Amino acid sequence: MPKISRDKRDKEITIRVSKDELTELKKRQQGTTMAGWMRGLGLGVTPMKPADPDLVRSLGRIGSNLNQLTKHANTNKALDQSILDQITAIRASINALLDEHLRGEE
Repeated sequence: MPKISRDKRDKEITIRVSKDELTELKKRQQGTTMAGWMRGLGLGVTPMKPADPDLVRSLGRIGSNLNQLTKHANTNKALDQSILDQITAIRASINALLDEHLRGEE
């Protein structure tokens, strides 16, 4: 990432956009101001999409279930069919979340 100077910002850049372009820019904007967002893009900052809170909660629940299964397997030193079935269900949940939140956006 290029070094960003902390000097006073006294230079101005003006661009013209159409109504549709402005609408699209506002949809894509991340951060507090359009100027800050565009400055970041121009200076090499990689924009990141904010995490979906529902997705984070779902992944947290899946992780908790996986930890419980791992503890059970380590305590009993074996995996019975019910544990394998639960792991299969967790894998299906992860794939469903990926399909809903990530794969559908490509």
